[in-house]
Amino acid sequence: MSDLVEFGRRLKRSLDGNISYRKAAALTIVVLVFFFYLGPGSVRWLVGRRHPPPLQPLASCLSNKLLRYQDLLDRYNGHRSGEDFASFVGNGFVGLSVSAEGKIYIKSRRTLSLAVNYKPLINLYLEGGGNSESTQITDYRQGMVTSLHCLGGEDWGEEPVTVTSSVFTHRILPGVIVQDIKIHNPGQRAAQISLEKLGISQWEGVSSSTKVIEHGEGGQKYTVVSGEVKQDRRKMLVSVVSKRLDSSLEVSPRMTSSIRILTGVSYREVEEVNDRIKEEVEKEAVEGVRSAVAMTWQSLLDTHTEAWKNLWISGFGISWSFAEGAVNGNRVNATMYYVLSQSPTLLHSKITDAKRSELQGYLSYAEGCYSGVRTLEATNLWTALGSVPQMMTVVSYWLLTLEKNGCHTLLKAGADGVMQAMILSLPGLKFRNQHLELDVHPKELHRDLMLRRVNYGNETHVNISINVMDDNRAKIFVSVDKKNRDYYGCDAGCLDPPVQLGLVPVQFPVKLTDPVTAILYITADHEHMIDLKHTIHVKEVAEAPAHELHVLELHRSGNRLGGLPAIFWFSIAALIIVFHLFLFKLIYNEYCAGPEKHRIRKYSDYQ
Repeated sequence: MSDLVEFGRRLKRSLDGNISYRKAAALTIVVLVFFFYLGPGSVRWLVGRRHPPPLQPLASCLSNKLLRYQDLLDRYNGHRSGEDFASFVGNGFVGLSVSAEGKIYIKSRRTLSLAVNYKPLINLYLEGGGNSESTQITDYRQGMVTSLHCLGGEDWGEEPVTVTSSVFTHRILPGVIVQDIKIHNPGQRAAQISLEKLGISQWEGVSSSTKVIEHGEGGQKYTVVSGEVKQDRRKMLVSVVSKRLDSSLEVSPRMTSSIRILTGVSYREVEEVNDRIKEEVEKEAVEGVRSAVAMTWQSLLDTHTEAWKNLWISGFGISWSFAEGAVNGNRVNATMYYVLSQSPTLLHSKITDAKRSELQGYLSYAEGCYSGVRTLEATNLWTALGSVPQMMTVVSYWLLTLEKNGCHTLLKAGADGVMQAMILSLPGLKFRNQHLELDVHPKELHRDLMLRRVNYGNETHVNISINVMDDNRAKIFVSVDKKNRDYYGCDAGCLDPPVQLGLVPVQFPVKLTDPVTAILYITADHEHMIDLKHTIHVKEVAEAPAHELHVLELHRSGNRLGGLPAIFWFSIAALIIVFHLFLFKLIYNEYCAGPEKHRIRKYSDYQ
């Protein structure tokens, strides 16, 4: 204690003496540098917080399992639970909310919005380990929701038991719901897992029976549940076939166990229920399960994922915007996934050649689609998706908008046509009288857009990119792949000669006409494109003006002034410090400086 007092006295005597202005300024700068730069690091070093605290075993287990999905999440090809998007799977015939309380949904008009009070999913619990960490990943590319669980805790005393449950409604077998569960026990003792399925939930008037369905490993008992579901004046007869399971499962040390559950669903709108109709609907549900068990597991999975992969061959991309309320890629992909989940994959189902040819005709004929306000600007199409009812509302608006704005023929082709209609509607593309046109005002092109493989006829796909260049003007780049004939393009007004399109992107300027017309035209008819010049009646055609910088910066940084560089803030801080030093010097010179040296006055000088 005495040493500290002596140090204080010496410091006081030093300050009471004569010091130069340069020494005072240097001391001030040293103190500021210490507090602003060295201080925080020194404090963290002293208290031992240079690194974040280690995760608890369950949280660490879940974090490790999430690593394989990080690329999918970073590319917005899926979402994690808690991101304001619902966990849902569907194939246009049957849907399922993926949760412990998840119900089956069947078709009602345009969407899978009619809930069936049956909960088919299996929930797992570790006996003797009361704690758990879990999350869900929805994979848009595969139409699948995967639930990750780490089970354990202090009472368990071993490494956490991991459970991975993947759920999907099969794209080719429309009435089949699949749940694939993998349980891994890395510990030294056996894990006893409880299996729980809620099944019938407040579904009045249902009947239940048992049926044996032959699997590769022998006959398996299934429960057949049938009952009515009513909505307004409509009456649906629904049958659900689900496998019976034991109430628990033992997983040996350092072993992995798998459980695969198939659920069959069939329904029919009826006026009155009789035994014959009930028997037919139950038979359809049973046949769906039989078709699934007749396939190998890998074949069952591959046919489903391949159908989803074919849907995503076409796509839409948009640069990220930090502006408030802007529609970004994560919401676009989630919305497209939900809409596709409500649409059947007719072209990839088991159908006759005549029916396939008819569907291909629907997909090839897109005349008049899309004729409304571009959906990227339709705010009611981008509302909340956090719950199943909210999601159903958005999907119904989308399908209704596409149907009433010239895309009704495309929608008849199923999910493939729905995807094409959505891609056309987002930027404002329209098939009109032997050509495809991009009808959008140039002032709206302040974000980069990309359209991949827009279907034009039977065998041609068009790729369109709109990029904001360094001069703040938008440019259009167009290419075609897999073309069966020559295609041509022209910019607004079509005053310039048609340009032949090929595999290498062709650049077109964005022009503004008076009155405003489409900014791009594409057609396979060279003579038609030449004629367009005489039918697009405009008074003036000029290159569209550059976008204002504050508009671009609003999207790039969320601030109309833009994201200022670090050197700007460093300069401001330096000016503030210099100003205060100058002010300190003035006060010092006024009250404390002598004729030759600047001396700090002592308290005794004022006595």
